[in-house]
Amino acid sequence: MLFFLAVSLLIGFMARWFVLSAKHAPTITGDVLLVFAHPDDEAMFFAPTLHLLQQQHIPTHFLCLSTGNADGLGPVRAKELLDSAAYFGIAPRNVKVVDHPQLQDGMQERWAPALVRQEVAQYLRKAGSISTIITFDARGVSAHPNHIAVHEGVKAFKESLPPGLHYLQLRTRPLHLKYLGLTALGGYLTRGVATRDRRRDFVVVMPPASVLRSWCAMMKHRSQLRWFRYLFLTFSTYTYFNELKAM
Repeated sequence: MLFFLAVSLLIGFMARWFVLSAKHAPTITGDVLLVFAHPDDEAMFFAPTLHLLQQQHIPTHFLCLSTGNADGLGPVRAKELLDSAAYFGIAPRNVKVVDHPQLQDGMQERWAPALVRQEVAQYLRKAGSISTIITFDARGVSAHPNHIAVHEGVKAFKESLPPGLHYLQLRTRPLHLKYLGLTALGGYLTRGVATRDRRRDFVVVMPPASVLRSWCAMMKHRSQLRWFRYLFLTFSTYTYFNELKAM
């Protein structure tokens, strides 16, 4: 009896998960620019969003503000990012990895928002079709200073221009909720929450059949594969869904 109850609950959970992942996806027109700090940020934090963009055939661009050279592996990591981009259907011409002496990977490195803003502006001049920019929020998901500086630079860019572009930022979840893994979906599934709310926030849910996409993307970053990465991918809520809010 308990077995059949467990199977029924599992089937119900999977069905609700599938419905939620397909429901009320954000409508995005034009090209999207994802701005982040290090090669592998896209796989660790933004995979549900990148899956959605690929499924909707939305042209996507990567602007990575460093090579991730903290351990002297910058050239290797830049190549790995191209492999990850290809996995998400993004052409090499739509990927820029910045290698600037004042934009180096490190917890002690402080990036000037003005320099980040300059890099964003340069990319948009090259790719004039960008209509939406997606990046970190003010807490940078993990409180990494490079992530926070990316947010501050994109925000400075936004404030320097008249309205026109759309800006979305990845919500940083509280620490006690960040590593609940699949169980974090339970709240959305039980409430039947729509993926769009009145504040123009979105919940982008990775479909059940595609839940390993974060893993597959991270496998492209072989130089970064450590035991704790596997734990992160298993328990991080960012593997399963992204909460995007307007900047």
